[in-house]
Amino acid sequence: MNPIDTGNSGMSRAAKKRAKKKQKQFSTTDPSEDITNETSATAVTKKRSIRDHHNETESSVTTVKQDHDGSINNSNKRIKSINQNLPFDEDGNTMDVKATTSSNIDPTNHISKASIPIETIPTLPPNMSLESIVSVVSVSPNSDDVQPPPPPPLTAKQRGACLLQTMVAPITLKEFYETYWEKKPLLVQATESNKARFANLLSLKSIKTMTKEYPLYYGQDVNVTKYQKAADGVKRRMTLDKLSSDEPTSAVRVDTSELWSHYGAGCTIRLLCPHKHNDSIQALLSHLETEFQCMVGANAYLTPPQSSQGFAPHYDDIEAFCLQLEGKKRWKVYPPTLELPRTSSEDFTTEDLKDIKPVMDVVLHEGDLLYMPRGWIHQACTLKDDDHTSSSNNNHKHKHQHSLHLTVSAMQQWAWIDLMEMVIPEAMEAAGASDKSTLLRQGLPRGFLEYMGVMYEETKDDKLPESLKRVTEEDTPENQKKKACLQLQEQFRVEAKKRIQQIANTAMELLDASCDQMAKRFLSERQPPALTIQEKKLTAHGDDTADAKPILPNTRCRLIRPGVARLVIEDDKAVVYHCVDNAREYLGNPLSPMEFEIDDGPAIEQLLTTVEPDWILVNNLFHDTIEDKIAITQALYDEGILAVAQHEEAETMEEDHTE
Repeated sequence: MNPIDTGNSGMSRAAKKRAKKKQKQFSTTDPSEDITNETSATAVTKKRSIRDHHNETESSVTTVKQDHDGSINNSNKRIKSINQNLPFDEDGNTMDVKATTSSNIDPTNHISKASIPIETIPTLPPNMSLESIVSVVSVSPNSDDVQPPPPPPLTAKQRGACLLQTMVAPITLKEFYETYWEKKPLLVQATESNKARFANLLSLKSIKTMTKEYPLYYGQDVNVTKYQKAADGVKRRMTLDKLSSDEPTSAVRVDTSELWSHYGAGCTIRLLCPHKHNDSIQALLSHLETEFQCMVGANAYLTPPQSSQGFAPHYDDIEAFCLQLEGKKRWKVYPPTLELPRTSSEDFTTEDLKDIKPVMDVVLHEGDLLYMPRGWIHQACTLKDDDHTSSSNNNHKHKHQHSLHLTVSAMQQWAWIDLMEMVIPEAMEAAGASDKSTLLRQGLPRGFLEYMGVMYEETKDDKLPESLKRVTEEDTPENQKKKACLQLQEQFRVEAKKRIQQIANTAMELLDASCDQMAKRFLSERQPPALTIQEKKLTAHGDDTADAKPILPNTRCRLIRPGVARLVIEDDKAVVYHCVDNAREYLGNPLSPMEFEIDDGPAIEQLLTTVEPDWILVNNLFHDTIEDKIAITQALYDEGILAVAQHEEAETMEEDHTE
């Protein structure tokens, strides 16, 4: 192994410190132990791709209910009616009419896709919370400083699947992916016994604490909005974010008293990055990224009572999971005008929706979940005060409380077209520069504009009147000229098809490289891995004794989490990209890839493709010398990418997974 020296700029400070210590240690070590002081990590800075903030998403259709043990309540399985028959009018007031729903929604998905492999999901104890599955490393400020219990002995992939299964239960993951994912909305209603399943994620109290303890900025951390009538009488979304008068691009810090004054006046507070200061939400996103294999984001929406509404009707460009954390909120959902759109819509007005019948009008309660694919139009508001009868049968005026929900989003700009936008231009450039063929560089036929184009398109016979059909069949000079034109058109299309096929063939050759580019984009966008306490102890950053534990030939290694690092080949170098140093907020830190010699690639590939519950011995890596094997492992371990364990530790963990 020949490490590339660029001043170790890509190594973390902890890695540099360990490298110095190990160099000193190795200088006094017996050479027979096959320990080397070589390191191979260097770095270059890469710019991340850009994305927009997630828009609010509020959606629903199929309704299911959970029993206290998580099983399906047969009387409520796939209910097509809504328990709350209180739709709201244009002003958000409740109306004494039956809720609307539609049973004729076409769930057909016209996009062909590979089947999604579903891992066997272990049975979870009843009422297990999301937080207990992810087992966040640090104590969450929203959980009264109570450390969550350790997670069940599951792999990271299983925990991600368990999280999603817990969210959509009693629907199975297989049914969810086959029936609902990208096809139609799903409403899961919690029962009294499990309505607290989303507890400790976020609360009004924790949001107030957050706004006091941390500096927040309009447009980066917070939006303040209200859906109300404008001067022309049309209801529109009003954004009350403050802008800098001196520098338009500079964010303005939120004044806490002013923020809550707006909230008291009926405005919705949207937290654009609630996971920035919340360990539980960040761990939730990190684990779901393992399940979805794409970036997962989150927004939180705090809406005051009294029929308040923050956003106009719209659709989004994300798969949205709306988790009702506190209070209630009424949602209207309309069928999509465009299936699976690539971008979010502009706001709709009441006039725009007058001819579109809503497919759902439902109240979301604490513990409920609402999933909606991208493209489904929606709007939501809190409830107006109304009369209810208490359990003691005493009539009283019931005041509805605020609503707080968390929207977890996935699949933003993660479609086939996004991959094609990457591979096709590259293929055109590569095919056009090929030294094996001149097809694409040959000149266009002379005079092709005299027979190609819309004005020369031949009208199909089945669209012609009978009288004209007879005329076109006559052997006249004009018809002979048309036939010659048709022959030239057909010849031109044949030649064009050859060149299109050449581009397609080149695109197939570049497909793996383009998928690597998509992977780099994902790594730049995703959350840093939220490691459990047990996982972190196996890393260089979480093991206080790491400096005293040299990498040996019998050391067992694996990637700390599936997918958090990737090997690519760039400029005849083996380059490792990873998300370990990512910030919680988008674009917080640039990627810091590690660069190795090309012959290090096979060993790196082994290390990055070995994930729990498996291990690989350093001695079994593909390389010429044990010194190179140790040096590569040491560099990746110091960077925080690898988990390592000695023989006894690894065997103990394997036993835990097989129990």
